[in-house]
Amino acid sequence: MANTTGRKGLRPIDQPYGNIRCNYYQAVTGAAWYMYQPVDLDANGRVVTGVAGSAGNFFLLGSIIGMANDAFSPIDDASSGYLPANPVMSGSGGFVNLLVADDPGQYFVIEEDTGGSALDAQSIGVASTFTYLASSGSTISGIANVVLDRSEVQTTTDLALRIIKKWDKPDNAYGNYCKWVVQINRHRRSGQGMTQTVAI
Repeated sequence: MANTTGRKGLRPIDQPYGNIRCNYYQAVTGAAWYMYQPVDLDANGRVVTGVAGSAGNFFLLGSIIGMANDAFSPIDDASSGYLPANPVMSGSGGFVNLLVADDPGQYFVIEEDTGGSALDAQSIGVASTFTYLASSGSTISGIANVVLDRSEVQTTTDLALRIIKKWDKPDNAYGNYCKWVVQINRHRRSGQGMTQTVAI
């Protein structure tokens, strides 16, 4: 049976430690934000969109799992689960707070794309990256349009993600739209990424 698509985004799962560690980080309101969107930090310690692709040694902090205004209260914008650029909200001060799954050991589930050759058991343990489909995210579901870029699987330490295993589900087979468990390979909070000091 063929896999079904639809599970977009870099979604944290409750392993290897049994729960998800997360922290709030400040972000500007001039950019749109989506659930399960990969993010990093800028030089001011604020959240920025994670860079897709392999043309550089990019770090990641984690992915977004919640959003709040500058007072850590619910956002009163009427958007469907995502936060548009320059949202209508009270007392934003030009900033919002994004809840990020930021543990360097965190595992995530991500869906494989359809470009190039399908991944298989030999892909376990190698590095890869993610890509955005058409746009950064869906304004209907509110979820980031992020998938695993199977054309960028390499035995290198420079790519953003490391493939841990195929997700253990009976309806998940190798091929198009396969769901994979991954870990951030170049994490902002690991030793190789500690170039900024950020108060949280």
